[in-house]
Amino acid sequence: MGEANLDVISGQETAIRPTFNGAIRVEAREERLTADAGTVLAREIMDRMGLIEWLEDRLCDSRCPWLIKHPLVELLRTQIMLLMQGWTDADESDFLREDPALKLAVSQRKQDAPLRTPDRACVPDGLASQPTLSRLLAAMAHPHNASVLQEANLFAAQQRLRWISKRKRLEYLTLDVDSLPVKVHGHQAGAAYNGYYHEVCYHPLIFGSADLGSLFGSVLRKGNVHTSNGAGEQLAIYLDWVETYLADSITVRGDAGFPGDELLVPLEERNHSYVFRFKQYSPLDSLAQQCMNHFLKDLHDRPDEVREEEFRCYETRYQGDEWSHSRRVVMVIVPPKANDLLPRHFFLVTNFSAATMHGKLLVDLYRDRGNYEDLLGQFMSTLTPQLSSTTRSKTHYRGQEPQQRYPSRDAFATNQAILSLNILAFNLLGTIGQLHDRAHRRPGRPRKYGRSSTRITVDTVRRLYLKVPARVTLHARRVWLTINRKAADLWDRIWCFLDRLGYAPVPP
Repeated sequence: MGEANLDVISGQETAIRPTFNGAIRVEAREERLTADAGTVLAREIMDRMGLIEWLEDRLCDSRCPWLIKHPLVELLRTQIMLLMQGWTDADESDFLREDPALKLAVSQRKQDAPLRTPDRACVPDGLASQPTLSRLLAAMAHPHNASVLQEANLFAAQQRLRWISKRKRLEYLTLDVDSLPVKVHGHQAGAAYNGYYHEVCYHPLIFGSADLGSLFGSVLRKGNVHTSNGAGEQLAIYLDWVETYLADSITVRGDAGFPGDELLVPLEERNHSYVFRFKQYSPLDSLAQQCMNHFLKDLHDRPDEVREEEFRCYETRYQGDEWSHSRRVVMVIVPPKANDLLPRHFFLVTNFSAATMHGKLLVDLYRDRGNYEDLLGQFMSTLTPQLSSTTRSKTHYRGQEPQQRYPSRDAFATNQAILSLNILAFNLLGTIGQLHDRAHRRPGRPRKYGRSSTRITVDTVRRLYLKVPARVTLHARRVWLTINRKAADLWDRIWCFLDRLGYAPVPP
């Protein structure tokens, strides 16, 4: 059942005939068809942001100029667009080399030249092959190029703010820090079993801002390191950049694995505010027992009234075992739900004074961290980074021993570059989502900045705007992309908004 028979139709190609419906014929024709027409829109946004040109000016290309067939900008566009479209496996690039929309979107050539057979050997015919893209990733692992890729995500956030929101700086920004597992299979360099996640993985740090709906960058770490390992040193780098280019006042926010002196003391010295969840140590529980008893007494005396409360806060000063001095700790008690007997409680540590930010505002600020966790969830579910396991050089090439052997590439540094490119692709998808929101805003609706104004996920952005089927035709040196009416309506609205925006301002 469901099997297909082959039949030859007179004057046409061999057709496939499904057995469940004899009226259906599946045939192949020599037409330029694509399922990824949205790469044209992605190229337009990249150009208007000036992202690829910014990368080209800063990246180091060590290839011999007379041997180059694919320019660096075309390779970067190819790699980023493949990730945006959901093509994460390196081998998939070979199946997409003749895709007409991708060829148009990544090429530097004008008119219909990307779709024509080149008349010179040095001009690329189709997309770069998988080995070429693998060499690009190896080149991005160079320390200089790796630092440029890290800064590219910060540059993208800056351009997004200046371009779409028309703001050079923000008065206030919350910088979120978190870690997550990137599960791997095989023998990736640095991968290890993590007892908390119960799997072999990498354990990178991810910096970003829920206020802007952007991820600022990542730091790849071995799978068995502690959550806060290296966080203080890396956080200082991002704080310097945000202070210089994005915001005047910064609040750092994170989960329970981070609040140690190596992270909190530098923040206090730089006069940056912070709020972190705090682990429930037994000494702190004994100090808070009096507050819990008072809450339980109220719960017993006035159960209906207390259960209606959202939460209750109690203030204290506490010095942890590894802290150099005492800090403000807020105990938050959440009333039990309908089926619960006892309340839940947790602790927040902060350097906000009680007069500046009382308990309720502090809890609301911390709970907004859920928007950042949502960003991380979208990143992992939509991009799904596939990290390389290549740790050794080849011993044979096409069945024979090579005349010249090259040293094996740094697989850990290559995986850092792959992770940075995935975050860059995610931020570009988020940019399209923000453009969608602005383009569809009703007149009179108040302007909002940041993640709260973006109503569609990056996966929806990919499905609506990028995974669009099209027929590509050539006529009078012009290229026509024919797409369905629904996609055309979405594109038309967002393109009109792009015309009003113009190009992103060139940063000083």
